Amino acid sequence: MQSVARILTVNPAGLQPEERAAAISSIGPGNEPGNECPHCRDSGWRWVDLPGNAGMRQCECVVEKARVHYLALIPERFKDSTFESFEPRDPKQERALSLIRKDSGGNFYLTGAYGNGKTHLLYAQYREIVISGKVRCHVRTTRELVEELRRAEFDDDFVSPVLAAASKPSPYHLFWDDIDKLKMTDFKTEVLFDLVDSLYRQKHGLTVTGNYSMRDLVEHERMHPAIIRRLDDMCRVVEV
Repeated sequence: MQSVARILTVNPAGLQPEERAAAISSIGPGNEPGNECPHCRDSGWRWVDLPGNAGMRQCECVVEKARVHYLALIPERFKDSTFESFEPRDPKQERALSLIRKDSGGNFYLTGAYGNGKTHLLYAQYREIVISGKVRCHVRTTRELVEELRRAEFDDDFVSPVLAAASKPSPYHLFWDDIDKLKMTDFKTEVLFDLVDSLYRQKHGLTVTGNYSMRDLVEHERMHPAIIRRLDDMCRVVEV
C-alpha cells in the first residue's frame, strides 16, 4: 500500500492503476481519523472522475491553508494594514492609495519619507494577493533577504524559498521592504542582482519600499546601478 507521502511526491497522472487504487484506500474514510478536510483527509489530493479515466487533483483545502499561513506571517504591527484602513493625509498619499488599489497585482517602487505609510501599503497589497490565492508571494525586509541569500550560498542543505520561486515560471510576487537599509559589498551585489534578474526574466511581480529614490540609491552607493536598471524597468515609481 502506498503512503500519503508517496502521493504527495509524484504526479498522480503517472501512477499505475494498482498504485492509484492503493493510494485511494490509504486515504479513504476511516483510515485517517481526526482529519480537518473531509474531501482529501488532509493529504492535499482528492480523487476525481475524469473523462475516460479517473485521477487525482489538488484539493481546495491546500489553497485555503496556504492563505491562512501567509496571512499569519504579517508582523503584528501591520496586521490591520489594508487599503481600507489607510488614511491619506495629503494628495500624494491619496494618489498612491488609488494607484495601488486599482492595480493590486502591479509592480511598484514606493518611496517617501519615514512614517508616510509605504510599508502599510506594501502589506495591504500583499494581503490582497494572498487572499486572491492566484499568485505565490513572499515578503522580506532587506536584512531578512540578505540573510536568506547568504545562507543559500553557503549552506548546501538550505534552499532559499525566494530564489526557488523567482527562478520558476509559476506566477510569483516578491515584497521587499526597506531596500535602502543596506551597505553594499561584492557578495550582496552579486546575489541581489541574480535575484532581481530572475524576477525580471520570469516577468514576476515586485513591490519595493525605500526612503531613497532610485537615483539616490545609486548616488549613496546603497544599490548597484545594474540592479536599479532592472528595478526601474519593472516597477512604477509611486511617491507616498
